[in-house]
Amino acid sequence: MFGRMLFLSLLLFSASVPAENIVSPDAIVKQMVDDVLTPIRRDQDMTHDPQKMDALVDASIFPRLDFVRLSQLTVGKKYWGSASPETREQLVSEYHTFLRHVFADVIAQYTDQTILYLPFRMQPDAKDVKVKTVVMDPRNESTELDYKLKKMDAGWLIYDVEIDNMSVIRVYHSNFSAALSHGGVSHLVRVLHEKNLKVEASRRS
Repeated sequence: MFGRMLFLSLLLFSASVPAENIVSPDAIVKQMVDDVLTPIRRDQDMTHDPQKMDALVDASIFPRLDFVRLSQLTVGKKYWGSASPETREQLVSEYHTFLRHVFADVIAQYTDQTILYLPFRMQPDAKDVKVKTVVMDPRNESTELDYKLKKMDAGWLIYDVEIDNMSVIRVYHSNFSAALSHGGVSHLVRVLHEKNLKVEASRRS
């Protein structure tokens, strides 16, 4: 269930913008989901093309993600703090590639789910919010998705998603714990790099 719904777990602006022009968190989530699903609904065959799915992830999901914060929270304060700036940069890069493969594969499983957006309210001075949605599949089964966003100078960015109360950050922190315990962030970078190479090789075969 987690993997099947992960593609919904995801506006980055190139420069600082006036507060009155910043897009609201719920509008960002709605636009992201629409940008993901519209091309697939128009051309279902694209789900069989890994390169097209990678491109869709890069264009529609990743610009809305705060990858630095996501990486930092995934490995935890202890390991992030002990890593050099260069190692942190390498982690963000490898995690980016790793999640591109994950999201692309999961989006390819789309089977006409319906997205329901729950009422959203926030305080005027809010800096950290949650946008709640419910995903209904063709069998009328529901999955709760909560998008967590943080306000940055340039706008709101998604940094985590809770799927039926199961956090993406917590899931991957648990998955990466053995690598982190073995050799810290630098070892996790090597593990992710090897995984990414294997996936890319399998896609070419």
